[in-house]
Amino acid sequence: MSELPTENTMGQAKDELVDGPVAFEEPVDPDEDAAPVYDESQITILEGLSAVRRRPAMYIGGTGAGGLHHLVYEVVDNAIDEAMVGYCENILVKFNADGSCTVVDDGRGIPVGRKQHENPQLDGKPALEIVMTVLHAGGKFDRHAYKVSGGLHGVGVSVVNALSEWLEVEVFQGGKIHSMRFVRGETVQELEVVGTTTKRGTRVAFSPDPEVFPDCEFKFDTVVARLRELAYLNNGLRIRVADARVGKEAEFRFKDGLAEYARYLAGGAELLHRDVIRLQAGDEAQGLVCDIAMGYTDTYSESVLCFANNIHNIDGGMHLSGFRSALTRVANTYAKSKGVLKGSVTPTGDDWREGLIALVSVKLPEPQFEGQTKVRLLNPEIESFVQRTVNEQYGNFLEENPSDARKIVEKGVQAARAREASRKARELARKSILSGGGLPGKLWDCRSKDADSSELYLVEGPSAGGSAKQGRDSYTQAILPLKGKILNVEKARVDKMLSHEEIVNLINAVGCGIGKDEFDLSKLRYGKIIIMTDADVDGSHIRTLLLTFLFRHMRPLVEDGRIYIAQPPLYLVSKGKHSEYVLNDSVFNEKLAGLGLKDTSLVVREGDGTERVLRDDELFTLMRTLDAMELKAAILRRRGVDFERLLREERGSGRALPVILALVYHPGGEVPERRFFRTESELLQFKQSEVPEAEIVDACGSELAGNGESLGEEGNGQAGHRIVRYEMGECRRLEGRLQDIERIGFSTNDYFMQREELVTGELTPAKFLLRHGEREPIELNNLAEVPRQVRNLGKEGLTIKRFKGLGEMDAKELWETTMDRSRRTLLRVTISDDPDDLEQLDVDAREADRIFRVLMGDNVEQRRRFIEDNAVNVKNLDV
Repeated sequence: MSELPTENTMGQAKDELVDGPVAFEEPVDPDEDAAPVYDESQITILEGLSAVRRRPAMYIGGTGAGGLHHLVYEVVDNAIDEAMVGYCENILVKFNADGSCTVVDDGRGIPVGRKQHENPQLDGKPALEIVMTVLHAGGKFDRHAYKVSGGLHGVGVSVVNALSEWLEVEVFQGGKIHSMRFVRGETVQELEVVGTTTKRGTRVAFSPDPEVFPDCEFKFDTVVARLRELAYLNNGLRIRVADARVGKEAEFRFKDGLAEYARYLAGGAELLHRDVIRLQAGDEAQGLVCDIAMGYTDTYSESVLCFANNIHNIDGGMHLSGFRSALTRVANTYAKSKGVLKGSVTPTGDDWREGLIALVSVKLPEPQFEGQTKVRLLNPEIESFVQRTVNEQYGNFLEENPSDARKIVEKGVQAARAREASRKARELARKSILSGGGLPGKLWDCRSKDADSSELYLVEGPSAGGSAKQGRDSYTQAILPLKGKILNVEKARVDKMLSHEEIVNLINAVGCGIGKDEFDLSKLRYGKIIIMTDADVDGSHIRTLLLTFLFRHMRPLVEDGRIYIAQPPLYLVSKGKHSEYVLNDSVFNEKLAGLGLKDTSLVVREGDGTERVLRDDELFTLMRTLDAMELKAAILRRRGVDFERLLREERGSGRALPVILALVYHPGGEVPERRFFRTESELLQFKQSEVPEAEIVDACGSELAGNGESLGEEGNGQAGHRIVRYEMGECRRLEGRLQDIERIGFSTNDYFMQREELVTGELTPAKFLLRHGEREPIELNNLAEVPRQVRNLGKEGLTIKRFKGLGEMDAKELWETTMDRSRRTLLRVTISDDPDDLEQLDVDAREADRIFRVLMGDNVEQRRRFIEDNAVNVKNLDV
C-alpha cells in the first residue's frame, strides 16, 4: 500500500432558457444562418496511427500512470511471446536518464523482409515497418509462428509507436543490424542496415509523448512488480530491469517459477507441509497445459492467482472455478474417508482455502477473454481439464503423504469451527451494541451526523487523545484514543480478534462491520478515518497494526480512499514574531530559497566594465535551472564521468553533449580506452573503422551480449576486442539545461570558473555578486554557487524547531498542524498509485498482501531480511 498526499491547504455561467411558444412569421433563407450540413463531407477518416493518438484510452486504458506503463508492457509482451515458444532467454528493460525506455530481447527478431500484399500501400514494405505502423499486423493470428501467445490483436507495438515522441528499433538478424526510426508514429528513417553483429533479437527504445501523457515519468517499482511476475511464469527466462536515473537494478530468473512464486507470495509464512505441491498436466491433442503450485500456510488469508498464456486474469474464470470446485471435492472426500469430519460443522470451500497460496497457470491455443482487459477466462474446455488435473493429482498427493494431508485437513476443520465461533461472537457483539447504546465509551464523538463531512481520528494513547479532544473541531471531528498496541490480526483468527477490546471499539465506532459477507460501506459513520500516531518506532508500529487490521478486515475502506495518515510538520520556522510550520525537507529548502530571494539580486560583471542584474523571476528561473543541472551532473559523477572535463573536451563548435560512453577493451589490455559518441551511427562507424573485429556489448543493466551474458566494467571477459557500451541519457537533459543557461546569457565557463589568487594573496575580482538588502555583497567563485548561497541567505535570522511526535505539541499546536482543515496535510492510504488500472491495482494488492505477511507474520528471518534490504530507503530513522 502507498500513502499519497491528498490535502495541503497551508497556504460558471448558466445557459439561459426561454419559455413559451415560438412563432415563425416568415420563411428562413436556407443560405442565411443555416445549421451546419451533415453529409459525406463531415465523415472523418483517421488513417494509420492517427486514431490511436486521437483516442489513446481505447488502446492503453488511459493516459495516466497505468497507460504510460502499458507502453512498456506491450513491448515486453512481444519478447515474452518469443520466450513462450522457446526462442528468447533474456529480456532487458531499462529506464534511461532522459526519460526514455529501452527493451531488448534475444529472440528471433521482428522480420525485416519485404511483404508481398494485395494492398498496394503495403506491398513491398518491410515487415518491420508494417508491424510498427499498421494496426492489427502481427504474427499471432494463424498460430504457425506462435502456438500460444498473450498478444491476440496485433496492436501492441504499433500503439507504442503512435504514442511515443520518438521510437527507434534495431533488429539483430542474419548477422546484420537493421535499424528504423519513427517520430510520433511516422517513419523518419527508412529501414537500413547499419552494421554487422553475431547477436539476434530486437531492441526497441522509445520516449513517451508529452503531448499525450501529462506525466511521462516511469516508476521503477511499478514495472519491477509486473516483470517479476512474468519471470515466475516462464521458467529459465532472465528478465533484468535497470533504472539509469537513480542507479537501481533488479534481475529475475527462476528454475521452477511457479513454486518459487508461491513461496514469494507466502511472505515467509511457514508451510504446513514439506514443500510446495505441484500439479502439472498436458493435453497435446487440444494443445492444453495446466501448471499449478499450491501451499497451505499457517496464516488465515487466501491468495489464489490465475493466469492464461501468462496473462493474469484478475477475476479468474473457468480455470479458477475448476480449481476451486475440485479442491473442495477432493478435500471433503479425503476428510470423510478418514473419519475426520465429526459434529455438525462441515467445512465449506472457504474453510478449505484458509491460508492457501495457489497459482493456476494454463496455456491454450485460442483463449477467449471477457472484455478488452482479459480479466476473466471463458474457455469451458479448460474448466474440465483443470478439474481432472486437481482431482487426480491432488487426491494422489493426499493419499501418498498422510502426515501432510492430516495437517491440511485439520486446518480446514479448525477454520470451520472458527467460522462458527466468529459468527457467534459477532452476534454477541451486535446484541451488546443494541443493549448498550452502540458506541464505545472511550469515543469522543462529533455532533454532526453527516458521514461525508465528519472525521474519526484514531489517536495513539490517552494523553495525545486528550490533547486532540481539546484542539479538535467538535462538530465534525471525533476522537478515539487507543490504549497501547492493538492485536496483530495477521496472527489471529476472527474469533480471537473479536475478544480484543480496542478492536471491538474501533469496529463499533466505524459502524460498517467486518468481513466480506457482513461489511456494509453504506453504514460508515465517518467520511475520513485518520490515523494519528507519534513519529517514533512505537508510533510506526501502532500505525502498521491498524493498517493490517483495516487491510485484512475493512479493505473496502482502503479501496474507497477513506483511510488517511495525519502528517504533522517536521519544522516550525520562526523569524521575529512570524512563525510557520514546514512539512518536510523539500518544502524547507524551497522555503529557504524563497526567503533568500527576497530583496536579493545577482550582479554579473561583464568584461567591458558594464553590469547586468538578475532579480525576482529571472533569478528564480536561473536557480531552478542550476538545481536541475546539479541533479543530472550527480548521475554522471556516479558513473565516474567528470562533468567539467566532459563539457570542455566533448562539447562545443555546434556539438552537443555525447549520450554514449564506450569502454574499448583491446587484447591483453587491462585498462579500457574511454570514448564518447553522440549517436549509434558514430559508435558503429568507430567500430568499423578502428576495431571492426570487436563485438559491441551493452553494459550490465543496459543491454544484452551475444550469448545472453552481460559484461560490466569489471574486465574484458575475453582475450579479443570488445566494446562495452553505456547509454548516458542524462546528457540529453543536461544539454537542454546548458542551452537554457546560454539563452540567459551565460557560458559553461561561468559555471565552472574559479577565481585566481594574485601574488598579493588577494583573489581576482568576482564576476558574480549577490546583493542582499544593505549588507555587503557576497562574492561568488562561479555560477554554480548561486543556489547554495541564496539558501544560506534565507537561513539568516531564522529560529528552526524540529518536531518528532505528537507528545511535543500542545492542543493548540496539534490543531494548527494536524487537525485544522485549512492548514493540515493528510496522506491518503491507497493500495495502488494508479487505482484506475485494474491490472496494476491487482499487482499492488498482492504485493501489499505479501508485505503484511512478511512484516506481521511469525517468520523473523524473513522480516529481518526485508528490513535490511529496505534500510537504505529509510528517512528520519528513530533510534
